[in-house]
Amino acid sequence: MTLGDIRAMLTAVDPAVRHGFSMEETEDYTYWEETKQLGLISDDRHDEAWRFYVHRFTRDEYDAVAPRLMAALDEDDRITVSHTVDHDPEDGWIHHIFECEGY
Repeated sequence: MTLGDIRAMLTAVDPAVRHGFSMEETEDYTYWEETKQLGLISDDRHDEAWRFYVHRFTRDEYDAVAPRLMAALDEDDRITVSHTVDHDPEDGWIHHIFECEGY
């Protein structure tokens, strides 16, 4: 799975998704980041595979984007995904963290 494949899949779910963290102040937002190229070998050659994270920040308990992200990541046979949710009661942000490996 290439970085382009990851980008295309995520923009189909959330067209406003950004690559990398930004200090830009917005309401709800999504960004993704690759953290490690994985050592995937097939047919005696290295194929592109990545560990990456998708972050969804929202103040809406019933945010529609987070479940769509989970569904898209979970339905793609090339991706393994783990979903964690964090909440900051002081500022009200809900942080959905999708830890993924794409092969």
